[in-house]
Amino acid sequence: MNTDITYETGVIWQDFQHKQLIDLFEKIKKARSDEKEKDLYPYTTAFLAMYVNHHFSLEEEYMAKYDYPDTQVHTREHTAFLKELKAFRKEHREYAPEAVDDLLVRMEKWISSHILENDQKLGKFILSKESTDK
Repeated sequence: MNTDITYETGVIWQDFQHKQLIDLFEKIKKARSDEKEKDLYPYTTAFLAMYVNHHFSLEEEYMAKYDYPDTQVHTREHTAFLKELKAFRKEHREYAPEAVDDLLVRMEKWISSHILENDQKLGKFILSKESTDK
């Protein structure tokens, strides 16, 4: 997956946080292909739990602040991913190669379906609102 440019929305905090997630995805993907992912797995699952709570809260704060018209859809996606991640972490408490493979599929799906689509719309909306606030 080439995510070097396309994930950027122009919203600095959003781009920075997306880059953190994508960098982690690339790191665990490379570690998996090199069969060195065992030590990175606990960090990855812990980071994801922290990341989604913080990142989703911040996006939802901005959606409320600017009365984003697609808030309900966007928030529903956040809630679904949080449930999915919680179930994944419960099912895969310990490292297993299959767990990493599953996690990589879920992360890639999230990046391509949410960050590269819905967060692009949200980012444009935030930028339009912030440019009129100046």
